[in-house]
Amino acid sequence: MSPPSSNCLRNYVYLAGNEDYGPGLSKLCERCALKEKRVLLITSRNARLTRRFQFEVRSKAQEILLVPDIEGTPMRLLDLHSSSAAATPDLIVFDLHALVMEVLQRPVMEQCSTDKLVRHVAKCAAAFANYRALLGHSTEAATKAIDTVVVMSQAPYPLTQAQFKLLIGLYFYGNECYTNFSKLAGNISVCHG
Repeated sequence: MSPPSSNCLRNYVYLAGNEDYGPGLSKLCERCALKEKRVLLITSRNARLTRRFQFEVRSKAQEILLVPDIEGTPMRLLDLHSSSAAATPDLIVFDLHALVMEVLQRPVMEQCSTDKLVRHVAKCAAAFANYRALLGHSTEAATKAIDTVVVMSQAPYPLTQAQFKLLIGLYFYGNECYTNFSKLAGNISVCHG
């Protein structure tokens, strides 16, 4: 499902070269919250992966949704939209990279096959694209700008190059793609004033 053609919904993909994007992402979320912008970070609940998101500013404007695993993420995103009583966030960050890393760091006996992992990644991408599209069609979204950022790895593993291109083409076509986090953060900061 492609994102709606609304000028109020700006979509980005950040291709992380390594796992050091956490501090920059935390600063971006803090800056938005300081400007009274609502921030939603969707990431893994794995403590080793999430400790890099230690926000210095705690406010009602920041929300971290820790999903237990990649397998349950699509359902959690569906629940997030259907139970959304709170105001629509101004910035939504979907950390798909952390969800994939959580699976890859499991003990070998608990890891799923590559084919199964590829299907889980595709389901998560589809669920987030649907969540984003539903937000774009909401009445609140029509009156305000919403930025969404999907964090993925530059290395396509566990996907092949062809699967990676297909995933981007199916769910994130037309999104601005960045490999430099400071440029992405600068663009979002300019948009939010």
